[in-house]
Amino acid sequence: MGALGLPAEWPEVENKAKEVEKVNPATIQKAADEFKEAGANADDHAAELKNAAAGLQDGVWDGPAADEFFAYVAKVGDAGKKFKDKLDEVATELEGLQKDLTEIKRKIETTRDDAKKKIDDKIAATDTAVAQAQQQAANGQTPNPSPDAIIAAAKAENDTTASNAKTDIQNLLDEADKKIAKSQELMKKEIEGGFSSVTPPGTASGGSSGSSNGGGGGSSGGGGGSSSGGGGSASGGGGGLGPSGGPPSSGPPPGNVDQWIREAIKILQANGIPVTEDNIDEIWTIIEKESGGDPHAINNWDSNAAKGTPSKGLMQCIDPTFQAHKLPGHDDIYNPVDNIIAGVRYTFDRYGGFEGHPGLKAMAGGGGYQGY
Repeated sequence: MGALGLPAEWPEVENKAKEVEKVNPATIQKAADEFKEAGANADDHAAELKNAAAGLQDGVWDGPAADEFFAYVAKVGDAGKKFKDKLDEVATELEGLQKDLTEIKRKIETTRDDAKKKIDDKIAATDTAVAQAQQQAANGQTPNPSPDAIIAAAKAENDTTASNAKTDIQNLLDEADKKIAKSQELMKKEIEGGFSSVTPPGTASGGSSGSSNGGGGGSSGGGGGSSSGGGGSASGGGGGLGPSGGPPSSGPPPGNVDQWIREAIKILQANGIPVTEDNIDEIWTIIEKESGGDPHAINNWDSNAAKGTPSKGLMQCIDPTFQAHKLPGHDDIYNPVDNIIAGVRYTFDRYGGFEGHPGLKAMAGGGGYQGY
């Protein structure tokens, strides 16, 4: 056995270096390619919608309802452009992240390997020097330095090498974390002027704070009335908005959809609902399809609205459903966390879980999303 072993800190160096083994640049590049493809598809769909609507213009369909519809199509087209730009931005960010992480991974592996070689070389040289010193002592000479001094000096040098390697690798890991966090923040950031900002025909302007009062209710009902008698009969001084009324004039609480989902999951788990963070994507999909991520979204044009109970909030609950499935202390249908709680509990009560949700089930089979 050699006189000198590996430094005490070396296992930490190895463990830190192993943290980059799970970094797969090919997977990141694949995600970037998929975002690029999605951006191209979004652009194509927006163009198809515009071309399809163009056939109704030039006198084929006239009047206020037609004007409102064509304005809506134009807004969707603009939102589609912003959506495409966002997807392209994320794709570019991921490509950069892939290159950065590949280089960081290479630097970490090189730092570890160079340090290991330096330590191994020092151990071998120390074994030789100690053997020579011991032979001198056996021959009656006084070795200088002594075997113990040789070992102590080599140990100190190797300890420094290991410590420096650990510090350098940690700095590289911190750099990787910052780059990953930057990319995640970009992907989670909502698109200003995206699809969630486009109000469908027949709804009040999303920017009007008056939508929660009588005047707002009247204008919303008027929009519904222009397209169907049922919609008009559902209004009346805001009565068509249901017991909870229209959305508040203030903005949503701090956070984003991902944070709201995670908070709701914790509350649901504490109340015996079998949901985990593995279900985040499923909840996200429902929210994206139902409200576009807008906690103040309200549907004033479907059959529920005609009955005076329009769907509201992130998961588009009607007031009776929300009241039946909310949890104590979570009573605000426009609060994103409260709305998610009620929507998920309703999904479990009616469909037995996410696998039975009609929208998710249809998409899993290759079809389009269906409301629930």
